[in-house]
Amino acid sequence: MLGNATQPVGQRLASLDILRGFDLFLLVFLQPVLVSLGACVDSSVMNAVLYQFDHEVWEGFRFWDLVMPLFLFMTGVSMPFSFSKYERVESRWLIYKKVLRRFVILFLFGMVVQGNLLGLDFKYIRLYSNTLQAIAAGYLIAALIQLNFSLKGQMGMTFLLLLAYWFPMTFWGDFTPEGNFAEKVDRFVLGRFRDGVYWN
Repeated sequence: MLGNATQPVGQRLASLDILRGFDLFLLVFLQPVLVSLGACVDSSVMNAVLYQFDHEVWEGFRFWDLVMPLFLFMTGVSMPFSFSKYERVESRWLIYKKVLRRFVILFLFGMVVQGNLLGLDFKYIRLYSNTLQAIAAGYLIAALIQLNFSLKGQMGMTFLLLLAYWFPMTFWGDFTPEGNFAEKVDRFVLGRFRDGVYWN
């Protein structure tokens, strides 16, 4: 099932473009400008605003914590419209090729932006440490589910993925930054390539 998008082929969804532009505006322009202003203006109001434009360290939630999930949301929303162009294509390899190419490009861009890929110092390359790489992984998984399952199957797979995330996070670790299950998986799978830190 490639999706049930009703948007005409070739026509962009204006609301999605506006939301994407708003998210990029926050990321590229507004937050850096506010941080620069905050360095010059010492006021309780500015400090309160700047507090919302930084990530929460561990427990809690701030406005800035919406930016990355919003990109993931937009990626998912756009997929049915993108895949609907291929509904009449006999060979599914074309769409799988597109999905794989987009995954690889986003993943490599993530390594370029924050993964020290261009430094060519392979000892300190970060394999998976960037928002772009999270989007790439989420896009690949969601695309495979959407392309190969019916609506009920997609709902079932979503439930199973949530369960597969919830169970080990709840029972196979604690809720501290150092002891949660995701942290343990990162250290085991990525090893010395985790977050640019060399692990002996």
